[in-house]
Amino acid sequence: MPPCCKLDFCEFVSSWAGQDCPCRHEFDDEVKSSSILPDEVQGNIGHAAEELGRLAIRDQNCNGDNCERISRRGSRVPLPWELIQPTLRILGHCLLAPLIPQEVRDAASSAVCCVYARASHDIEPQVILAARSLIQLDISTRKTAKDALIFSAPDQASNHI
Repeated sequence: MPPCCKLDFCEFVSSWAGQDCPCRHEFDDEVKSSSILPDEVQGNIGHAAEELGRLAIRDQNCNGDNCERISRRGSRVPLPWELIQPTLRILGHCLLAPLIPQEVRDAASSAVCCVYARASHDIEPQVILAARSLIQLDISTRKTAKDALIFSAPDQASNHI
Protein backbone atom coordinates (compact mmCIF):
# COMPACT_ATOMS: atom_id res chain seq x y z
CA MET A 1 0.00 0.00 0.00
CA PRO A 2 1.55 3.36 -0.98
CA PRO A 3 2.40 5.82 1.82
CA CYS A 4 -0.01 8.44 0.45
CA CYS A 5 -2.91 6.00 0.92
CA LYS A 6 -1.78 5.30 4.48
CA LEU A 7 -1.69 9.04 5.17
CA ASP A 8 -5.21 9.43 3.77
CA PHE A 9 -6.41 6.54 5.93
CA CYS A 10 -4.86 8.06 9.06
CA GLU A 11 -6.47 11.44 8.33
CA PHE A 12 -9.83 9.75 7.77
CA VAL A 13 -9.58 7.89 11.08
CA SER A 14 -8.67 11.13 12.87
CA SER A 15 -11.71 12.92 11.50
CA TRP A 16 -13.96 9.89 12.08
CA ALA A 17 -12.92 9.67 15.72
CA GLY A 18 -13.21 13.40 16.36
CA GLN A 19 -10.06 15.18 15.30
CA ASP A 20 -10.63 18.44 17.19
CA CYS A 21 -11.01 16.96 20.65
CA PRO A 22 -8.71 18.91 23.00
CA CYS A 23 -8.26 15.99 25.39
CA ARG A 24 -6.32 13.85 22.93
CA HIS A 25 -3.04 15.28 24.21
CA GLU A 26 -3.91 15.36 27.92
CA PHE A 27 -2.97 11.79 28.77
CA ASP A 28 0.65 12.40 27.78
CA ASP A 29 0.95 15.25 30.30
CA GLU A 30 0.01 13.03 33.20
CA VAL A 31 2.63 11.03 34.99
CA LYS A 32 1.69 7.37 35.28
CA SER A 33 -1.65 7.37 37.03
CA SER A 34 -2.57 4.96 39.75
CA SER A 35 -5.69 2.85 39.87
CA ILE A 36 -7.11 5.03 42.66
CA LEU A 37 -8.82 8.16 41.40
CA PRO A 38 -7.83 11.43 43.09
CA ASP A 39 -11.53 12.12 43.75
CA GLU A 40 -11.78 8.92 45.78
CA VAL A 41 -8.77 9.88 47.84
CA GLN A 42 -9.89 13.45 48.45
CA GLY A 43 -13.62 12.77 48.57
CA ASN A 44 -14.26 15.89 46.50
CA ILE A 45 -17.58 15.39 44.71
CA GLY A 46 -17.61 18.89 43.19
CA HIS A 47 -14.29 18.21 41.52
CA ALA A 48 -15.62 14.93 40.11
CA ALA A 49 -18.60 16.75 38.56
CA GLU A 50 -16.22 19.27 37.03
CA GLU A 51 -14.10 16.46 35.55
CA LEU A 52 -17.19 14.80 34.06
CA GLY A 53 -18.26 18.13 32.57
CA ARG A 54 -14.88 18.35 30.88
CA LEU A 55 -15.69 15.17 28.95
CA ALA A 56 -18.69 16.74 27.22
CA ILE A 57 -18.62 17.18 23.46
CA ARG A 58 -18.09 20.84 22.63
CA ASP A 59 -18.61 22.74 19.38
CA GLN A 60 -15.55 23.44 17.24
CA ASN A 61 -15.92 27.19 17.81
CA CYS A 62 -15.24 26.72 21.52
CA ASN A 63 -11.85 27.60 22.91
CA GLY A 64 -11.00 26.39 26.39
CA ASP A 65 -13.03 27.57 29.38
CA ASN A 66 -14.86 30.33 27.47
CA CYS A 67 -17.19 27.80 25.85
CA GLU A 68 -20.54 27.19 27.48
CA ARG A 69 -22.37 25.69 24.50
CA ILE A 70 -22.41 21.89 24.37
CA SER A 71 -23.16 20.08 21.15
CA ARG A 72 -26.23 17.86 21.45
CA ARG A 73 -26.99 17.27 17.80
CA GLY A 74 -25.81 13.63 17.83
CA SER A 75 -23.64 13.96 14.75
CA ARG A 76 -20.98 11.52 15.92
CA VAL A 77 -20.51 8.35 13.95
CA PRO A 78 -20.51 5.27 16.22
CA LEU A 79 -17.27 3.35 16.76
CA PRO A 80 -18.37 -0.30 16.77
CA TRP A 81 -15.70 -2.82 17.71
CA GLU A 82 -16.24 -4.64 14.39
CA LEU A 83 -14.93 -1.56 12.56
CA ILE A 84 -12.43 -0.21 15.06
CA GLN A 85 -10.53 -3.50 15.54
CA PRO A 86 -9.29 -3.74 11.92
CA THR A 87 -8.73 0.02 11.93
CA LEU A 88 -6.44 -0.28 14.95
CA ARG A 89 -4.60 -3.17 13.29
CA ILE A 90 -3.88 -1.01 10.25
CA LEU A 91 -2.83 1.89 12.46
CA GLY A 92 -0.58 -0.49 14.40
CA HIS A 93 1.05 -1.55 11.14
CA CYS A 94 1.54 2.12 10.20
CA LEU A 95 3.16 2.77 13.59
CA LEU A 96 5.34 -0.30 14.02
CA ALA A 97 6.27 -1.70 10.60
CA PRO A 98 9.99 -1.37 9.85
CA LEU A 99 9.99 0.46 6.50
CA ILE A 100 7.22 3.01 7.05
CA PRO A 101 8.09 6.70 6.36
CA GLN A 102 8.18 9.02 9.38
CA GLU A 103 5.27 11.14 8.16
CA VAL A 104 3.04 8.05 8.06
CA ARG A 105 4.13 7.12 11.60
CA ASP A 106 3.31 10.63 12.81
CA ALA A 107 -0.11 10.59 11.13
CA ALA A 108 -0.86 7.15 12.58
CA SER A 109 0.22 8.32 16.04
CA SER A 110 -2.12 11.28 15.81
CA ALA A 111 -4.97 9.05 14.60
CA VAL A 112 -4.48 6.61 17.48
CA CYS A 113 -4.55 9.52 19.94
CA CYS A 114 -7.85 10.68 18.42
CA VAL A 115 -9.31 7.18 18.68
CA TYR A 116 -8.12 6.93 22.29
CA ALA A 117 -9.70 10.28 23.19
CA ARG A 118 -12.96 9.32 21.50
CA ALA A 119 -13.03 5.93 23.22
CA SER A 120 -12.40 7.66 26.55
CA HIS A 121 -15.38 9.93 25.94
CA ASP A 122 -17.60 7.03 24.87
CA ILE A 123 -16.23 4.78 27.65
CA GLU A 124 -15.37 1.85 25.36
CA PRO A 125 -12.99 -0.35 27.41
CA GLN A 126 -11.83 -2.56 24.52
CA VAL A 127 -10.95 0.42 22.36
CA ILE A 128 -9.34 2.31 25.24
CA LEU A 129 -7.11 -0.67 26.04
CA ALA A 130 -6.12 -1.31 22.42
CA ALA A 131 -5.49 2.35 21.58
CA ARG A 132 -3.55 3.01 24.79
CA SER A 133 -1.41 -0.07 24.10
CA LEU A 134 -0.61 1.27 20.62
CA ILE A 135 0.26 4.66 22.10
CA GLN A 136 2.62 3.07 24.63
CA LEU A 137 4.22 0.92 21.93
CA ASP A 138 4.70 4.00 19.76
CA ILE A 139 6.30 5.93 22.61
CA SER A 140 8.65 3.06 23.46
CA THR A 141 9.70 2.47 19.84
CA ARG A 142 10.37 6.18 19.32
CA LYS A 143 12.42 6.28 22.52
CA THR A 144 14.37 3.19 21.46
CA ALA A 145 15.03 4.64 18.01
CA LYS A 146 16.18 7.92 19.55
CA ASP A 147 18.51 6.09 21.96
CA ALA A 148 19.90 4.01 19.09
CA LEU A 149 20.67 7.18 17.13
CA ILE A 150 22.41 8.72 20.12
CA PHE A 151 24.61 5.68 20.74
CA SER A 152 25.39 5.10 17.07
CA ALA A 153 26.70 8.62 16.45
CA PRO A 154 30.48 8.42 15.77
CA ASP A 155 31.50 11.28 18.05
CA GLN A 156 29.25 10.04 20.87
CA ALA A 157 30.48 6.44 20.65
CA SER A 158 34.03 7.43 21.64
CA ASN A 159 32.71 9.23 24.74
CA HIS A 160 30.87 6.12 26.00
CA ILE A 161 33.87 3.78 25.88
